[in-house]
Amino acid sequence: MEASSASTKHAFLQRRFQVGSANSDKVNYSLAEKFFHNKDVKPEVVEAKKAVTKKKQANILGTEPQEWNESTIANPKVQKDPTVDLKRQLLKVRAGLMDEYVIKPSKFHSDEQIAERYKFIVSVTGQGPIGKLCGKWFNTVDERGLAKHCIAEQWPDWNQSHSCHTKDDVKEAQRVFERKETRRKRDHAKDDRLNTLEYVCPMQAVANVNDCLRERKIDFQDLKEQFQRELKVEFPQASEERLQAMAQRLLNEKLLADEKIARFPIQHENFRPNLALTTQDRRYKEYSHPGTFAWMESEKGYGWSCCMNFDSEARGCECKVVNPDSWCTLGFERG
Repeated sequence: MEASSASTKHAFLQRRFQVGSANSDKVNYSLAEKFFHNKDVKPEVVEAKKAVTKKKQANILGTEPQEWNESTIANPKVQKDPTVDLKRQLLKVRAGLMDEYVIKPSKFHSDEQIAERYKFIVSVTGQGPIGKLCGKWFNTVDERGLAKHCIAEQWPDWNQSHSCHTKDDVKEAQRVFERKETRRKRDHAKDDRLNTLEYVCPMQAVANVNDCLRERKIDFQDLKEQFQRELKVEFPQASEERLQAMAQRLLNEKLLADEKIARFPIQHENFRPNLALTTQDRRYKEYSHPGTFAWMESEKGYGWSCCMNFDSEARGCECKVVNPDSWCTLGFERG
């Protein structure tokens, strides 16, 4: 009895294979292999896949029920659903006019052209094996690529090196470093025309301004508190921050007014320029007669033919404005 019990084994739980777990030593799988069990996929995912697959199938013959029309237009003159003529539709189906359009395979490039493009990419990049492109090996010119070894003489020799270990690269790097170092020394050199005694650096200038503001606040603190007490009587509902802001504004206005009085002690005079000296108008009118002063048989005397004036010294009946300050664009007369 004991021997029979020792020979039988207990049915333990068997571990189930899961993709991405440590229970399998396989990493890469082909697209044809199926790893997931039907029970591993959620039911709503299966239903969604079925709905998408059914949606992709074209309803050419109209056997499937149509979707609900969500349009709210009830006037047939505005929108009218097209009626389907079953006889005409069957004739089109028999003629092959309602078949699904099948896209033909593309004939973009041949295999030889694609291989040539692979070689060109490897020659330009200088990476040696094509690897990610086709998995083959191509003997490149060198690590610099095709740009360093031009085929034609008229092609420009643009140096687009991808390495920094050759002698030319070291020399080029040294030249670049020397050029930048020379520029740095030139920019940081002291200017001889700079007056070091009167020059004030920006940090010192900002510190001076802050010190002046601080001293002015300390000197006029009593006046500011007096303004604040008067404003508190006038505005009893105002907050402390508002009272301080209003007092500071009144103090600034008083200081500006005092500075103006100190600069311009004469109140009744102003220092505006006299525009009457520079904007005066010197234009005048010239009168003339367009006609002639001759004998007139109808009047039995001399007179102007334009205005019928009998005085030879009379002012003309037409005038023109003359501006002596206008620009002369006529130029000089040539002899």
